[in-house]
Amino acid sequence: MPRLKTREEIIITALAVPSLLGLLIFFIVPFGYSLYLAVIDNPVARNFVWFDNFIATFNNSAFKLAMRNTLTFMALSVPFNLVLPLLLAAVLKNFKHKEILGMLFVLPLVVPSGAMVHFWHNLFGINGAVNGLFFRDSPINWLGSDLSLVVILIIFMWKNAGFNIVLYQAGLNLIPSEYYEFAAVEGAGLFKKFRHITAIYLAPTFFMVMLMSVLATFRSFREIYLLSGAHPHSRIYMLQHFMNNMFNSLNYQRLATAAYFLAAGIVIFAAGSMFLLRRVTRHE
Repeated sequence: MPRLKTREEIIITALAVPSLLGLLIFFIVPFGYSLYLAVIDNPVARNFVWFDNFIATFNNSAFKLAMRNTLTFMALSVPFNLVLPLLLAAVLKNFKHKEILGMLFVLPLVVPSGAMVHFWHNLFGINGAVNGLFFRDSPINWLGSDLSLVVILIIFMWKNAGFNIVLYQAGLNLIPSEYYEFAAVEGAGLFKKFRHITAIYLAPTFFMVMLMSVLATFRSFREIYLLSGAHPHSRIYMLQHFMNNMFNSLNYQRLATAAYFLAAGIVIFAAGSMFLLRRVTRHE
């Protein structure tokens, strides 16, 4: 006979039902319907074309530009967002009030996007403070030239580096100081300490920061959109711009296929990161 559920199990199941319904309604059903849109000709005719939409999207010039810019932005921003917070966390480790300093770096995360974008626009706009102070005779169009990529990299680091500093601080605090003392007695230098102690025991934190940094590059679309609009300079035309424009033009097939390309890339990257993490921690 099946075992009767206890009162606690019934309560837990009842509390889990709203979350499961939300997952079904807002994630699983839209994900399945977007797959349906990706393999049909149009919602009216409902003719299945299978992979034709994926091929057409992949060969689209705007999609290629958006994908190339997104990968370039990721390749530049993620390494900076990995290394610079680690260096700052290592420096702050010896400070007396390191927790307070770490929290100050997190403040950009709670600043409303509208206020933040207004600040950066006043700083890097054609009539902004940077041109007024340093390029008064020949103002630079920071947001309308190739330098727009530099601007969004600065904004990305300003917003996301602080949270990574806190994560690195937590990871560094878990490494026993006795390991470093023993390594110093054995004559190990700074590089060997980092290679054989810090890098090994900080590997889980490092991979988590890397994964979150990659996801943060996609979340930065809001700031880019508020700064430059739906059709920015070609250097900062991201994959989310392409998807947003497809949605505005009611091209749901192109939007769905682009979304699946994005989801596949994130899943592959996450799986690769977990595989590398297991390889690293296996030799711990």
